Amino acid sequence: MTQISARTMVNQFKRSFGETRLNALGKRAKLCQRERTITPHRLALAMIEAFASTDIDSIADVHRTFNALCDQSVQYKPFHNQLAKKGFAEFTRRLLSQLLNELASDVLRLSPTSPFAKFKHICAHDGTSFALKHTLAETFSGRFTTISPAAVELHVNLDLLSDAVNSVVMAPDSESERQFLPPPSELHGDLLLADRGYFARGYLAELQQAGGAFIVRGTASMNPTIIKALDATGGEIKSWRGKRLKELATRIAKREAVDLTVRFQWQGQDFDCRLIAHPNLRAGTPRYLLTNLDRDEFTIEHIADGYRLRWQIELLFKEWKSHANLKAFDTNNAHIAEGLIWAALCAATLKRYCAHMTERLRQVAISTRRVAMCAHHVLTNVLRALLHAPGQLSRAITRTIDYLAQNAPRAHPKRDAKRGRLKIGLQHAFDVC
Repeated sequence: MTQISARTMVNQFKRSFGETRLNALGKRAKLCQRERTITPHRLALAMIEAFASTDIDSIADVHRTFNALCDQSVQYKPFHNQLAKKGFAEFTRRLLSQLLNELASDVLRLSPTSPFAKFKHICAHDGTSFALKHTLAETFSGRFTTISPAAVELHVNLDLLSDAVNSVVMAPDSESERQFLPPPSELHGDLLLADRGYFARGYLAELQQAGGAFIVRGTASMNPTIIKALDATGGEIKSWRGKRLKELATRIAKREAVDLTVRFQWQGQDFDCRLIAHPNLRAGTPRYLLTNLDRDEFTIEHIADGYRLRWQIELLFKEWKSHANLKAFDTNNAHIAEGLIWAALCAATLKRYCAHMTERLRQVAISTRRVAMCAHHVLTNVLRALLHAPGQLSRAITRTIDYLAQNAPRAHPKRDAKRGRLKIGLQHAFDVC
């Protein structure tokens, strides 16, 4: 690792976590008007330190982390009062937005020989939900009112090439998922991957009109008309032409795979797309994948491999909940509950940035999961340098890179290329520089 490369990371930390900048952000969010002991700068770094650690169970743990990291002796009550402000949730939300914009870089690139190379971005969209304290049901109403009367859902759009989050929207769990899909106009030239909860024929038709592509899992309740049917070898099944999908569900379930052209009705117009059906032995019904990718360019296997990439967003959610302390805390204050969620995501974003920079600087495939598990061992030194000794920041970051390169490499990089996330032609950016 050259000094110039290390300097790039040092400068980014200074920009993103600079004292003047974060204090100004706190004032704009109305977290504070005057800078006293609990400044926005100190609070932000302490929150990241707390949520990046192995486990925290209460706000008191965050309070103790603040005092330890900042060398302060603030009492619990004034610390709690600062978090109870509406400005705390707004400050952490704005901080996350800032980090998502600034701590993203090219991690993966598509080989020119891959049919997926035509897309500017490949985006996975999904949501993750969890219960909050029941007293928050009025602000964050849950879908399951008896079991979890208060619950929140995070609607997330993940860019698979940068391996970083594009956007996060927080909403009560009772709200419909589909309304949080990105506007079709923003996906021109992109490929969208989504689970069956986001299937909406009107949205897919608009996305196609906007010049976007999609692979979305269909629901068992949909019943389009079959225009053309091909078996796994490409042979046409003429007897299926003109029939409805539900009529053939039993026969489809017995086949290896079928490639259908189907027609939906939407606003009085026809909307045609491909439907790839695979047998699903667990459910006993076929698994449907809807796509508008051209049959001449993308085979059945391409569609299946492309959709399989959606699993990366599920792994991201697991990182957040298992290694960034994304969970419910015992608080009746909606501002605290929301602010702590944003703070957890700030910590997770910083860990993932460290993973990506280690990969680029050391030219070794790094596991974001392993970084999420162990980064706290070295991240404290970086945060303390930002607070107390800026001159030692370069040394602390270099040590972080060294540690992660040794302790967080991907376990099976060759397997990734054969049947993992690299199968569709993805390559590590450092391999194609």
